[in-house]
Amino acid sequence: MLVSCAPTRKNNVLSFFGKKEETLNPNLPIVQGIKTIDDVQSVGFEWQPVSNPGLIDGFVLYRMQADQSFRRVAIVRNPLATHYYDDGLTPQTQYYYQIATIGKNGGISRASETISVRTSFINPVESVFASHVEPKEIKVFWSPHPNPSIDKYIIQREGSDGKFSNIGVVKNRLYVEYFDKDLPDGSAYRYRVIAESFEGAKSLPSAVVTGRTKEPPIGVTSVQASNNLTRKIQLSWTPSDQKDVVSYRIYAANKMDERFKNIAETNDTSYLDNVDADGVQRFYKVVAVDKYNLESAMPTTAIQGMTLPRPATPMITKGTIEDGQAIIEWQPIQDGRVKGYAVYRFDGNSSSKPLRFGDITKTRFVDNNMVSGQKYRYQVVSVDGAGLESNPSKEVELRLDR
Repeated sequence: MLVSCAPTRKNNVLSFFGKKEETLNPNLPIVQGIKTIDDVQSVGFEWQPVSNPGLIDGFVLYRMQADQSFRRVAIVRNPLATHYYDDGLTPQTQYYYQIATIGKNGGISRASETISVRTSFINPVESVFASHVEPKEIKVFWSPHPNPSIDKYIIQREGSDGKFSNIGVVKNRLYVEYFDKDLPDGSAYRYRVIAESFEGAKSLPSAVVTGRTKEPPIGVTSVQASNNLTRKIQLSWTPSDQKDVVSYRIYAANKMDERFKNIAETNDTSYLDNVDADGVQRFYKVVAVDKYNLESAMPTTAIQGMTLPRPATPMITKGTIEDGQAIIEWQPIQDGRVKGYAVYRFDGNSSSKPLRFGDITKTRFVDNNMVSGQKYRYQVVSVDGAGLESNPSKEVELRLDR
């Protein structure tokens, strides 16, 4: 009875030959009752014992593929043998065989009837799945192949040309997952899995499955930037309605054509940028960040913000000494944001620290605290409601003479 058809190595009683002249001996027994069993890369044979084994020295096996001729592939040097296997074959391929007996004197019997055999295949891997929620990677997983001869799995991914190529190998029949990493966000890929036996025979490809990396968050909307704060710019935006968005990143640049740099990250829907400069423009882009640290797409346009510029500078119209006191007058600033004025008095040299006279609501200042013979220099600034001063006016120099 034929019970084994896929051994791992050649039987050591077999010898292989090339083509050579053979002498037909019609008196030798003919092999009868041939049975076969096919495997993926091998075929097993069984035949009836010959009626007079004393006339023969063994058996010779011939093999033929389509559009070829029979050639001798092996000799069995045992007249009592009734089994043989032929391996190293190609899966899913048609082969034709004949067996003849070898006489004591070297002659060959008539060939047996031609036996047609087709090698089989390893069933494809089943229940293949691919993930759709992982950031920058896709998990491919499947059911363990039921064939215990499986040694490994080959994972293939379809390229832009529509062809599948190997991207990874998973060793061990029971290890049934593979992670395809470093992929772009929101991208889809098609995969299939092939099982390979210890002998190197490959299964049919599995069904093709599609996996997708996680989509990045939706972009931030309604971003606004202030232009009326002193040395600060207030940003605000509409909160994301996506549950996995955990924060927002703010990118800024001083010019539209400059590289935007990350300046802050916040869980709020507003951010105060302390610019510490007057009348400065800055450009902003805000992106949402999810729990996987994926950012929404960087906006193509930026929001412009600006710090409040200094108020207008007063123009001094009068600077005189009258009745032993300095009189300074200036034109009023016609700007609603100006709430008052301040006068700076410098004593003596230019490096002295000035005295500041503030909370002036009129356009006239009287200095009655002067020392005779001392020079004084005066400057006037306007002051807005937040205390931001204008640039100083031109100086007026006065001296009290007694």
